[in-house]
Amino acid sequence: MDAFIPNRSIYWFKTLVLILLLITVKTIGFAQQKPVFVATAKIFADNMVFQQGIPVKIWGTATPGEIVSVKLGTKTAAIRTAPSGKWLLSLPAFNYGGPYVLRVSTLREVINYQNVMIGEVWLASGQSNMNFAIGRPVDDMEKVLAGAAYPMIREFNVPAQVSKMPLDDLKGGQWLVCNSHNVPEFSAVAYFFARKLYLKKKVAIGIIHASYGGTPIEAWTSKEALLANPDFKSKIPELFNDTTNWAQMQAKADSVNLEKDNIISTAANGQGLGAHQLNDMDSSWKGHDYPVRVADIQAPPYSLIWLRKTVVVPAGEVNKDYELDLGKVLESDITYINGIEVGRSKQLNHTFYTIPHGVIRSGENVIAIRLVSQWGNGQLGSPVDKPVLKSLDRKVMISLGGTWLYNYLLEPELPLGKGYQGKPSALFNAMIHPLIPYGIKGILWYQGEANAGDYEQYKNLQVLMFTDWRTRWAEGDIPFVFVQLPGLQGAKSWPLMREAQAFSLTYPGTGMAVSIDVGDPYDVHPHNKKPVGERLALLAGHIAYGYNEVYEGPVFNQSAIEGNAIRIGFKNTENGIVLKNTAAGSGFFIAGDDHVFHLAKVQLQGTSLLISSPLVAKPLAFRYAWDPDPNVTLFNKIGLPAAPFRTDNWKP
Repeated sequence: MDAFIPNRSIYWFKTLVLILLLITVKTIGFAQQKPVFVATAKIFADNMVFQQGIPVKIWGTATPGEIVSVKLGTKTAAIRTAPSGKWLLSLPAFNYGGPYVLRVSTLREVINYQNVMIGEVWLASGQSNMNFAIGRPVDDMEKVLAGAAYPMIREFNVPAQVSKMPLDDLKGGQWLVCNSHNVPEFSAVAYFFARKLYLKKKVAIGIIHASYGGTPIEAWTSKEALLANPDFKSKIPELFNDTTNWAQMQAKADSVNLEKDNIISTAANGQGLGAHQLNDMDSSWKGHDYPVRVADIQAPPYSLIWLRKTVVVPAGEVNKDYELDLGKVLESDITYINGIEVGRSKQLNHTFYTIPHGVIRSGENVIAIRLVSQWGNGQLGSPVDKPVLKSLDRKVMISLGGTWLYNYLLEPELPLGKGYQGKPSALFNAMIHPLIPYGIKGILWYQGEANAGDYEQYKNLQVLMFTDWRTRWAEGDIPFVFVQLPGLQGAKSWPLMREAQAFSLTYPGTGMAVSIDVGDPYDVHPHNKKPVGERLALLAGHIAYGYNEVYEGPVFNQSAIEGNAIRIGFKNTENGIVLKNTAAGSGFFIAGDDHVFHLAKVQLQGTSLLISSPLVAKPLAFRYAWDPDPNVTLFNKIGLPAAPFRTDNWKP
């Protein structure tokens, strides 16, 4: 038995060494993972802007029972964390100033946030037109980028996410300083708002941008507020008693949409079949006259569509450079001539490509386009475009109007992840609730497209949402300024939706930026965002800062029947009123007791209008700009338009 003792000793020695080695490895691992003793909510970061004139509220988590100290400038505060580890404290109000360092500390850890400013903070929210970034692009993007040197303008872009329950924090985000490198990611409407406000006030402007494309207003409204609405009172309990994990389902939908994006990037069946080449492979394709839109050809809203057109170039005009003008192309394209790619674009207003020497051949040439349609917005051209293939010396001009051949069956179907971002309260819970009570001056809101089918409901929902936000921020009637929907061909419910939006103006501290004259009749996402943002800034100047300047166009306030005419009066006419664009009609329609509206003649008399029609002997009512895409004629002298209005309440 004694012969086995040395082996036992070796065994236990090896075991002891192994145990010590494991302990050492774990100790090193713990040392590398620095314990976190204090953290702030994600909204607090370098380059942030705090709202001046109100207490600065800061919150986060730390070890339960720990003392958390905060210092900003010369002002300090401290608090002991709750048993949950949460803490929230306030610093006294500041005037404009900075840069400061925000110091958050415990006995064991210190966090310093740099380049902190005190200024004006606005929350910008809504759906895709608020989400529309400078780099999408906006009109004159290169000029905008070159001039975007405003280090006192900063934007925090709230990450998109959904939740069934209110979240305490965001999943990330950072404050970006405005410069030519960062500004392409800024909300365009919010940037133009901030720039105009900064140039007026010359103080730091902070934008907290929380928007999500294609979402209805109920997704931005709290569960508690929706329970006060009859349309949702019965739905909400059933919805929230469902055990589905919204965040997980959203993640699955996002994964499907990534697959869709990958298909868009890589699908090449058309190229394999020669759809981009000079050949006759399109003999079985269907045809449609330019412009070609998804709805016109009954293609799926999400699809890859091939379009082809054959043009003939005279033999003596080949050895020169050409330009291809396709008109408006949405959502994106890859364009070929005779099998050679000549360009690709995404989200452009107007698509031009320069064709290098040698691509164009004598005789027949095939222009082929692989078009991406999403949200049903796919289109080649608009009714006002004049597509053309032209030589740069302008001696050859070949129209690209007429018939284009199309085929949407060559490429794979595009899968669509149906996310939960439209669920009631889903975005309030995940993208708004975590921001409260970060101090803000007011709210910018651009939304409504997703709710246009139920405009009567929207009257109450918009009021319900912003009054609930006001209550939760507990800063009084903080200004709520919003964008009225612009003109859009075919959007039949939009006149009544614009009226529903305007209903909010009966509440204090609200303002409406009229965009009826700066939309794009053939694109739900207009690229001309500058006037929209600047009009919001004018409203903010009046409501939030009391500036004595013209901030909106003429506002209808009275009318009287005078024989066979109606006289219309307005407020906000100190700047005068003007009529323009009247060659296409006055924009006013008048009706008698038959409820049939006829185009009216308009006489401008001082600051009132007299409207009439020979077809209406006894007028009863009138409407102005009451169409999906109306002719807009009524402005003040600095170019601000009147909002659409009517005097009847007749059903459509």
